[in-house]
Amino acid sequence: MVSIIIPVYNTGKILDKCLKSVHCQTYKDWECIIVNDCSTDKKTNELLKKWIGKSSNFVFVDKNVNEGVDKARFSGLSAARGEYITFVDSDDCLEVDALEVLVAKAEEVDADVVVGNMRKVYWGGLYWGKSASRPEWMERLIEHAELMDKYYLSFFGVNILPVNLCATLYRRRLFDEARLSPSGLKFGEDLVVNMRLFPFIKSYYAVDRIIYNYRVGLPGSSDKYLDSWLDNARKLYELKMNVLSEVGFDVAVYYQQVELVNYLKTYVNACIKYRKNRRKENVVRLKNALDVAVCETLRPLQIGRYKDKELLERIVHGDAFGMYNLMELRYKTLPFRIKAFDKCMLLIKKIVAIL
Repeated sequence: MVSIIIPVYNTGKILDKCLKSVHCQTYKDWECIIVNDCSTDKKTNELLKKWIGKSSNFVFVDKNVNEGVDKARFSGLSAARGEYITFVDSDDCLEVDALEVLVAKAEEVDADVVVGNMRKVYWGGLYWGKSASRPEWMERLIEHAELMDKYYLSFFGVNILPVNLCATLYRRRLFDEARLSPSGLKFGEDLVVNMRLFPFIKSYYAVDRIIYNYRVGLPGSSDKYLDSWLDNARKLYELKMNVLSEVGFDVAVYYQQVELVNYLKTYVNACIKYRKNRRKENVVRLKNALDVAVCETLRPLQIGRYKDKELLERIVHGDAFGMYNLMELRYKTLPFRIKAFDKCMLLIKKIVAIL
């Protein structure tokens, strides 16, 4: 049996499509564990009651406190009874044969993990940016030794294998053996789970089939992510650096340091584009993030191959104002078409918020 875990929080406008896609699966041996993460919107709760009453395959877990998608998924894991586990986000949906494709391949090649392709959904229209050539890791069985030697880098700033939990089928034993606990992260939680599971995976397979429809949000559309971005980025960085120390995976340290710099740059760029009227607050948040402990870990980049020495100099010395000011100056020199696109995205954000 496959246990499908769906965390739900105030997605009433699109939840019905998600649950229909589960109910219509060609593979019938499944249970769907719906974790209501303390939803407050009336439509969401009405839809949950409707679907719980529709089939005994739907199991309802009702949380008393909103704790976020990561902890909601672990609440679902505690209730899961299946040999296989997969995750679906409540604003996404499965292709009708998704489970059949994943389970058939897992049993055919005896894989602990089978991952499928995603189709991105933009504002009601479908888009799939599929590359002309198939990646060398797709449609072949990857055994444990190769997985760790060649592909474990995917979790430390070098994206090779997919790191998403959705569109992926896992054998339940992996979660039992890894003894995972929630990270509490606002982003990067999928990556952390996979990072902890991979040492226990004996074999991995990626199918060249679209089995999952992923709804893509507007760029910069959520202030709540910017509010928690820096704290989350630092927590993720520290967690991953600890893992690198534990497993002696020194080759990935450089990539992880660069990733943290990129997180800082992403925050500042988003603030410049979408929060320029809150400049003082933005700089204070950045200053709090650039404490001595964090900056010291980035010093090796100054003598390495990292190219943007001017920006790095400001980060390493905890100069939040200098970093912010430099990136503002760089943004002003960008081509007009790029800044026009950013303004268009901001306008769309405001329109969507009204609808």
